[in-house]
Amino acid sequence: MNYLARRAEIIAQTLIAKPFQAFRWTAALYYTIFSHAFWREMQGVLAGRVRYLASVRSERSNRFLLVRNTHRLEKGLLMRPPRPVFALEYIRETVEALDATWQTAEDQGEQQLNWALDVAIRYFERIDVAKAGLADVQEVVSRIAKDRDSLRDAPRPTRIPYQRQVNREDLPTAQQFHSLAKHRKSVRWYTSQPVPRAVIDQALETAVLAPTACNRQPYRFHLLDDPALVQRVASIPMGTAGWRENIPMLAVLVGHLDAYFSERDRHVVYIDASLAAQNFMLALETHGLSSCPINFPDIERRERRMAKALGLAPYERPIMCLSIGYPDPEGLVAYSEKRVTKDVRVYHEPS
Repeated sequence: MNYLARRAEIIAQTLIAKPFQAFRWTAALYYTIFSHAFWREMQGVLAGRVRYLASVRSERSNRFLLVRNTHRLEKGLLMRPPRPVFALEYIRETVEALDATWQTAEDQGEQQLNWALDVAIRYFERIDVAKAGLADVQEVVSRIAKDRDSLRDAPRPTRIPYQRQVNREDLPTAQQFHSLAKHRKSVRWYTSQPVPRAVIDQALETAVLAPTACNRQPYRFHLLDDPALVQRVASIPMGTAGWRENIPMLAVLVGHLDAYFSERDRHVVYIDASLAAQNFMLALETHGLSSCPINFPDIERRERRMAKALGLAPYERPIMCLSIGYPDPEGLVAYSEKRVTKDVRVYHEPS
């Protein structure tokens, strides 16, 4: 499309869209009649919500619900001053989910499940059980704890709120961390050296330490290292033309909309997954690996291709791709000058 045609298209789109911007209902009408850009997102959000609610109703072992509520209990336990009674509106469903998950878990020594149990135990140690009318619920937690004690073959840490050590000598200095962040660049040229999966797993151990809303971690890293599969999937996002042929490994970060009971949280997958991706990329650098985050635009035909390639459900949304490999020492990277601090920060003063 030439310059004049593009200008004409912009003018036409503006004239059509402008009358619909004033109200929410007119905006919704515009996206019903003139554009279907949000249709896949709407389907994904609704499919995720239905799956979440169905699992809570029928299976009673929804892991996302258990994790979210356990984190809510943690926040109650660390409040100052301590509350004698709290969480009455959700403690029963939390213990019900814990019991169901414990009964069906393939690995009852799994860390996150034991964290949920430890927090529940601490909760009932702290509150006035009789006043709260939760004696029957406490009995369930005690039963699960006894079951775990019968399986325990060695002492293990208790995973409850704790006092964090503020000053640690093993932490990097501010300058060291700044240097790591500055060293990380989007690398598009790699050697042919295979990427060890064991190293990727170590980097993922750092990735999952990133904060997420209510600790739900609503994402998965889909990792591809088969050359043919890498090339097929790397051709789906935009921005890989001309260099994707030398990508040794590709990660596709996928958000899970079935982590939420309400549409209000539909954007959290993008925030939480991006936080994990940044941890992951910095961790890769410490292992001598480089990466390049690849934008995944919300274009229907590309969404369909990615969903088919990875076998994704409607509630699973691709968020971004990451190329991974050992950097070619002769390959160039973009300088990409960043904005200065004063251009990205606004201090608000009292009015």
